[in-house]
Amino acid sequence: MAGRFEGKRVLVTGASSGIGAATAVAFAREGATVGLAARRADRLAEVLAECREHAPDSAGLPVALPVDLADLDGIEAFAADAARQLGGVDVLVNNAGIPKRRRAAKLTPEDLREVMAVNFEAPVRLTAALLPGMLERGHGHVVNLSSMGVHMFSMGAGAYAASKAAVELWTEALYLELAGSGVSAHLLVPGTTATEFSRERDNNDPPFPVDPATAATPEQVASALLDCLGTDVFVTYATERDAATARAKNADPNGFLGDFLTKMGRR
Repeated sequence: MAGRFEGKRVLVTGASSGIGAATAVAFAREGATVGLAARRADRLAEVLAECREHAPDSAGLPVALPVDLADLDGIEAFAADAARQLGGVDVLVNNAGIPKRRRAAKLTPEDLREVMAVNFEAPVRLTAALLPGMLERGHGHVVNLSSMGVHMFSMGAGAYAASKAAVELWTEALYLELAGSGVSAHLLVPGTTATEFSRERDNNDPPFPVDPATAATPEQVASALLDCLGTDVFVTYATERDAATARAKNADPNGFLGDFLTKMGRR
């Protein structure tokens, strides 16, 4: 039986681990030819091998595309090479990103430049490079990943949340501008997910609060991502719990944040 994405060419950034890796494998299982982009070539090779195990015989072989998207000036050349190796890109998943746990009083200009470059400018430039091909063919999808830091609270991670808020508003503009073109823009909000992204890491301040009992799995997020491509909705939350939290904050942001401060003993 043909998969849902039989014959589609999919480029997934940040594909060496976590949500990106699970998404790449999920697309391979559904018949897509997948391009896996990330910095860590060794980890990328492991995910590539798993994609090849699951790819149907009818699908093209997945390809590894090592890249550091922090090198903004190299993105256009990378996009051209990815399109050449895949034979075009039908689905772009802008998943690559970096965390930045740093309180406002300690945030440096370098911190801000890095997080905005990787989390916002890189997906914008990669999309801009691949979008003309999608529009010329009259079909395609751009999926941008955000964060519950935009829809919950971002204490201790304001710059990171701001970079994702920028992604959200830019994706909203894409969603409206592309209407009727055959190309769709989608926003996916994963929520807290059990990946290395949320663990202790260099150049980030504690705490690193992830409860495995309540966190989503990368596979759950990947499933929600693939499902959203069959809809015309703008934003998809990976879990109903996250959707409910976002609704509660949107309904009464003052009360929502006030309750949080009260629980923290700060009000």
